[in-house]
Amino acid sequence: MSNGVFVTATDTGVGKTLISASLAWKLSQHDDKICVMKPFATSDKVFSKKFYSKDLYLLSKSINLTEDQSYLNPYFYKLPASPYMASKILKAKPPSVTEALKKFSYLKRKYNFIIVEGIGGVMVPINQKYNIVDFIKLTRLSIIIVATPMIGTINHTLLTIQKCKEHNIPIKGIIFNKMPEKPNIVMRSTPSFIEQLTKIPVLGIIPHYKYLRFTANTFKNISDKIKYTT
Repeated sequence: MSNGVFVTATDTGVGKTLISASLAWKLSQHDDKICVMKPFATSDKVFSKKFYSKDLYLLSKSINLTEDQSYLNPYFYKLPASPYMASKILKAKPPSVTEALKKFSYLKRKYNFIIVEGIGGVMVPINQKYNIVDFIKLTRLSIIIVATPMIGTINHTLLTIQKCKEHNIPIKGIIFNKMPEKPNIVMRSTPSFIEQLTKIPVLGIIPHYKYLRFTANTFKNISDKIKYTT
C-alpha cells in the first residue's frame, strides 16, 4: 500500500468529497489506520463546532475518524471563494503552505494511508505565491482527477492533466461522476474519448444520485464502481 493520494477535480461541485469519502471507506475495510484531510476549505457557513467544513465532516464520517480538526483542516474561511480570495475579502491571514504541509506530514507519519481532498481545481489560488497544483507537488502524492461527463469537461480535463504534467505530478486516473441515468451520446462517449486522447485510465463512472445520502451503503456502492488499488 502506498502512503496516500490527492483527489482533485476539473471544477468545483463535481463530487470530490463523495469520491474521496467512498475511497476512504473502501480502504478502511482492510486497514484501521486510514486518514482523510481537507487542507483548505471555504463555505458560506460553519457546519459545526467540531467540523467547520461540511466536507471534512462527511470525509471523517466515512471512516469514523476522530483526529483533531486543526490537523485535518488547518485553513477554513467563511466565504465560498478560493482560499486566497476569501482571506483577502475577509481581511484574514492567507493560508501558509508551509504550515499546511507540516500538518500533512504529521498525518502521513501517523497513519498508513492518507486521502487528501483539494478545493476546486488545480489552479485555485492558495495565497499570492501558491496554487493547489503547487501544494500537490509538495506533498509528492499521485492524484486522481474527478470530472463529470457534461459539456465542456474535455477542455477542463485536458487543461487539468496538462498542468499536472507540467509539475511532474503522477496521475493515477480519472473518475467520471454524475453520469445521468439516460445520458446522451456525447455524455456516454466522453469517458472513453478522454481516455483515448490522454492515455490516462478511467478508474470509474459513477451515476448521478438524485437523492444522495452519505451512508456506508452509498460509499460501498460507489467504491465498488472504482478500479483503484494502492
